[in-house]
Amino acid sequence: MAATQSLLAYLETEAPQRLPTHNTVTGPNTTNTNYEYRDITQISAWPEFNYNLILQQYGTELNACQIMPDPMPTSPPRAIRDEPLFHARFCEYILPRIRRALRRGFEQLRLQLPARQLTPVAFDGGTAADLVLNYKPDTAFVDVNSSVGEGKNRCPGDLKVSWKWKSEWQASLDYGRAKEYSQVLSQVNFYMKQNGARYSFIITDTELVPVKRLSGNGHVAVATAIPWTQRGPGQLTVLLGLWYLGMLAASSNWEL
Repeated sequence: MAATQSLLAYLETEAPQRLPTHNTVTGPNTTNTNYEYRDITQISAWPEFNYNLILQQYGTELNACQIMPDPMPTSPPRAIRDEPLFHARFCEYILPRIRRALRRGFEQLRLQLPARQLTPVAFDGGTAADLVLNYKPDTAFVDVNSSVGEGKNRCPGDLKVSWKWKSEWQASLDYGRAKEYSQVLSQVNFYMKQNGARYSFIITDTELVPVKRLSGNGHVAVATAIPWTQRGPGQLTVLLGLWYLGMLAASSNWEL
């Protein structure tokens, strides 16, 4: 029988390779008449989104749960030049591993689900959830028992490319970069408000940035960015961060 590994090892020892870029074109991020950068009225830190807290909450289950290894491909990834190509790499390296990890995690927790007030969720493309006014987030965490296109998006996510958005632009003195930083936050804030969700994230080809909505008036909390290639024991990886976002989406207080 093939050797298994703990779910924690599965989520923290693997990371995708750095994605090369070629022939990229800079430009503004998505704009819409229903949201803009000025909608973000306050940005706070989200220090609670960290490795130690995740282990405090789910360390027992992450260490006890066994899963078959699924090593990242070792062949060099093809270059990306735009968001559609990044979406393709995300679906190759990230999405199926998060879906599988969530499924195993909920199997491990099955007897504790009522007590912990957890609803098993799946990770999928944004159109797997109900589309409010036909707005389409890139990804969705949805109740596993909901029909495709009908469940609430409990944690809408947005994919961007790193040459159009970086977490470090929050502190940029360049007006254009600071504006683009808030513009993308306003987009995920809009998706959260539409779905009544408390949690969201932005992921690029270089980092994952979890986002939490604190109010209905544009106050959001932003966690420390998780580098795309970060991995190893004790490290908060993109895979572990997305898995934990799924667990937050599964909790009874996912709504705001």
